[in-house]
Amino acid sequence: MEKNNFQDRIDEYLLHGNNMSEEDKAQFLKEIEEDAEKREQYEFTKSVKEAVKSRGDKLKAMAEFQKEMKHGHRKVWLWISSIAAVLVIGFFAINPLFVENAPTDNVRGDEDDVFEVTAPADSIGNDSTSTDSITLHHE
Repeated sequence: MEKNNFQDRIDEYLLHGNNMSEEDKAQFLKEIEEDAEKREQYEFTKSVKEAVKSRGDKLKAMAEFQKEMKHGHRKVWLWISSIAAVLVIGFFAINPLFVENAPTDNVRGDEDDVFEVTAPADSIGNDSTSTDSITLHHE
């Protein structure tokens, strides 16, 4: 039972040491100095308290970081989608201006001449696909 009472005193000192009187603090520290078992119990409790506090601080920092990242990703996606929308709208708004007024001086012949071109006679004999290599199947 004495261990539990001393554990309560350790907790009181570690958690609420500011509320303890100077006399109680001095008596507690004197007990820790004189008794190795109590000192070991105090050190263990102190390290557990620091580990819990450290873990709590880490979890809090991670939560803040995740919150900032989530909010930051929204901003990035908003910017990217805005830029993409402007580019797409710009393409469709500006492209017709250039297509309708496109120069035709780089095209040879008239519009209808494109499909009326005949191959030169000497190129047919050198063609790799000749009529004798094609077999026609008749039913």
